[in-house]
Amino acid sequence: MKITRLILLYLSMLVLAFLVHMAVYRFDFNALNVSNALFVVGIILFLPSVVAITAAYEVFHGIRYVAKVILNPSFRKEYPQFKDYKDDKTGKVKTTVFFEILMASFILLVMSYIFSLVALS
Repeated sequence: MKITRLILLYLSMLVLAFLVHMAVYRFDFNALNVSNALFVVGIILFLPSVVAITAAYEVFHGIRYVAKVILNPSFRKEYPQFKDYKDDKTGKVKTTVFFEILMASFILLVMSYIFSLVALS
């Protein structure tokens, strides 16, 4: 994990949250609106990073293999069995960037929660 990349990701998420706030609420800055903008950006980036880190996308390898075999008969020559296809596709995603995205978006979600507590109290 590189701290400079984490800081740059975090700052870019803050800029994105500011742009979302300006697009939706214009210049109406209060704790609830800021919380909503931070939450939208945080959750949109948090969930895909969780999927990438846990490799949950591998569930769909079987469906992709069957579809490619049906649509392209020559595909069977390259991967005669599903095991060959799965061995080739497993472990291709590097999770270091996704871990940094996860950390930065988690910080945004915590900030969103704190702003919502301030707004609702």
